[in-house]
Amino acid sequence: MKIAVVLVLVLCGLGRSASAQVPLLPDEVERIDVIAIERDGRDLYSFDALTGRRAAIRLEIAEEVLFQRTRGRVGVVLTDRRVLGVAPGTAWLEERLELREEPADRALVEDRIALVTTSRRALAFTGASGWISESYGPNETASAMRAGSAAGVITTNRRALGAAPALSSFVSRNLRVREVLESVTAQDTLVTLRTDKRILVFSAPRATWTEQKLQIN
Repeated sequence: MKIAVVLVLVLCGLGRSASAQVPLLPDEVERIDVIAIERDGRDLYSFDALTGRRAAIRLEIAEEVLFQRTRGRVGVVLTDRRVLGVAPGTAWLEERLELREEPADRALVEDRIALVTTSRRALAFTGASGWISESYGPNETASAMRAGSAAGVITTNRRALGAAPALSSFVSRNLRVREVLESVTAQDTLVTLRTDKRILVFSAPRATWTEQKLQIN
């Protein structure tokens, strides 16, 4: 009887060890907040629980903070002049607004990625890789932002822009003429778009779009 109990305990322990080693991504997705942002006058400080480092950046004279948030391994601050991001082991990384570019007053911040859309650009903060951006074309406007822990998509009236950690640019997929976007849903590493003509899925680990045409009734 004692031997059976010991075997059960050993097998349970092995099961826990095996499941703990299965990654959600090659570098794993951990839902633990490790970045904190504090402000002291014009100074912004980030505190990193993973490395114990502190990073500082100073706001310009009369620069206004419009949004601030941390989640997981990402911290974002939006001002009326630039977008600021910080991740474990990095200094503050900035992207300055262009001439006549209207600032964003909010961002979508998840564990490994943050999305921002301005009047002229789609932006994503991908951690240590910094900011990536994609300019909108004439008469192109953003329609939706969705993000999971490590995958994000910004849709416009013309295309869908996928972003993931470590990418140096958005992965774009054009929408067809008169194609109607019906829904956008995000999971940890996948973002799914459904239109009246097809299903589009963005995979963060592979940085690719997959398409499935809908059957015509």
